[in-house]
Amino acid sequence: MRTRTRSGGGSPSPGAARARTLKVSEGVAIGALVALVLAEIVVFGASDVAVASVFGALHALFLLALLATCGWARRVPGILGTPWPGLMFLGMLVAAAWALTPFGPGGPHPVWAYIGKGAGSITVDRSSLVLNLFRLLGLACLFNAAWIIGASETRRRTLIWWMLLALSAFAALAIVDHVTLRSGRRLTATLLSPNSAATLMGIGVVFAVAFFSQALHRTGGRLRLERMSFDASLSLGAAAVFAVALAMTASRAGIFATVVALAVLLTWQVLAQGRKLGAVAIIGGAAALLVVIGVAMRSADLTAARLENLEGDLVVRRAIFDAHWQAFQGSPWFGFGLGSFPVVNQLIITSETLRILFDVRATHNLYLQWLEEGGIVATVLMAAWALAALWRAAREGLQPGTAGALARATVAAAVLVLIHGLSDFAVQVPALQALFVVGLGAVTAAPPSRRAPPPNTVSGFVFAGGVLFVSLLFATPLVASRFDGDMAWAPTASAEVLASSVEKDLARETKDPDIQKRMLARAEREVALRPASGGAWLRMAAVQFQRGDVDAANAALDHSLSVAPLQTSLFESRARLAYEHWPLLTPAVRQQVMYQARTEFARGRGPRRLTALANSIRDPAGRIGLAFLIVSERAKQQQAKAAPQ
Repeated sequence: MRTRTRSGGGSPSPGAARARTLKVSEGVAIGALVALVLAEIVVFGASDVAVASVFGALHALFLLALLATCGWARRVPGILGTPWPGLMFLGMLVAAAWALTPFGPGGPHPVWAYIGKGAGSITVDRSSLVLNLFRLLGLACLFNAAWIIGASETRRRTLIWWMLLALSAFAALAIVDHVTLRSGRRLTATLLSPNSAATLMGIGVVFAVAFFSQALHRTGGRLRLERMSFDASLSLGAAAVFAVALAMTASRAGIFATVVALAVLLTWQVLAQGRKLGAVAIIGGAAALLVVIGVAMRSADLTAARLENLEGDLVVRRAIFDAHWQAFQGSPWFGFGLGSFPVVNQLIITSETLRILFDVRATHNLYLQWLEEGGIVATVLMAAWALAALWRAAREGLQPGTAGALARATVAAAVLVLIHGLSDFAVQVPALQALFVVGLGAVTAAPPSRRAPPPNTVSGFVFAGGVLFVSLLFATPLVASRFDGDMAWAPTASAEVLASSVEKDLARETKDPDIQKRMLARAEREVALRPASGGAWLRMAAVQFQRGDVDAANAALDHSLSVAPLQTSLFESRARLAYEHWPLLTPAVRQQVMYQARTEFARGRGPRRLTALANSIRDPAGRIGLAFLIVSERAKQQQAKAAPQ
């Protein structure tokens, strides 16, 4: 493997300052890192919590293997004890973890009063917060590994070049898959969201253009196809593939953010390459024109179909923002805990906002979601860490050569991500987080100084080994539950594992006292981890009904309806449980059940859904009660239609 300044086959990256043969171990390490990130993208962005936990362990394993097998990796000074990135990351981690304690301006969240014991926490979901903290530690291992690789300019160029080629192949396959097999109108690749795919494709466009710009610079700025190098051809082809994929996502904000990022990159490239004033004016004017086109995209054919619905989408996004901004104000300093968005969203739903909030996965605003989950303290520390990284990249971008161009592309890509983050949640996708971390780690790495003391590799081994060990403790029960296993007995079993175990035991409808005791213990553990979850309290109610403890079942069902009164995904299972035990319910619980039933009746296909539910109820009193409600609601609808307008 060689890095060359001229064209030629087998070149791992274009625009190298000088030739250097990569060691076999270097090539293997770079290839393994690219494969790891690409695999995370392919498995649906690691959006499933179990998959994300497995990759968190793999990140730590990669760093551990890199340090254990590569002598050149051990010669790179450690970063754990440096002000940046080590200590600043530690401060951010502590701030995010602080929500596990009850020590905040408002004390523990009021929902912990339902547990009736313990001090409670600021967060409403301890389980998700802990899993996200270990996810951050896994990303720290990945950043450290990319930093080690990026400490050599040759390895850095090769890493980014190989990553670009791998992602361009992924983008090409995504285009083929979308055109031939998928019936959807917008390309999502494997990221489950066209807007997340747009972020990935936009970043690809930026880096491909950066590589092509460097190739053009080496030819004196003259574009002659017959003399174009193989590397330049690959860069241009990759840019075209990414651009087509980006267009097929039809993401308005993604396209606009990419246009702005390209304007930043092209202008900076011309200035950094020392062109004459006329060339600067021409390219700068073209870049400014791109910005104008981005602002005026309402008339662009590419996104015209979606821009017709722009005003309606803005109303929806504004409703989401307003609801969650009010939620953030309820716990501003330390938030509700990382990963708590689904629980918080169900807490704040009202009959007025149900139509919009019932199935949202994020706030569609990166900054608001971090404020809501991490609070002001963690968000400020995270922003400081990110700004320090971008400042280092910007300083590197002032240098000539490919290394400077990659730093400039990194800053431009960051501009893209930050702009798109105003209206989307791509940064919340675990696989894209891994990609961003690898890019920042490689670009901001500093080469080891010859005068520096010998690096202490023990801390790196201890950190990676510790993160790997703890990550496996939490990931193993999650993976087992996905394959129909049951490790809910493990102390590190998350709330998802406990919920799966309880539901399996409930499905048996057994009277075995040992199984009922086990169900109760696991249901209690689940609500102790996330007392604001309507589903957790619903399972507790089902367990108590099966045990014959009517009072405890009513209390649990009341808590489920209090924390998530209108959670649509729980409606059928909760209504079924309530109407099957209708004679045993308290009047207050009945009223809450009927309130949600009336709300669901008024929604799309509501009458048909409730009729089918009523026909499936075995308890006579419950079946009659639900039937009367349906008849009453139908009469109200008919009266409303007959009323004069």
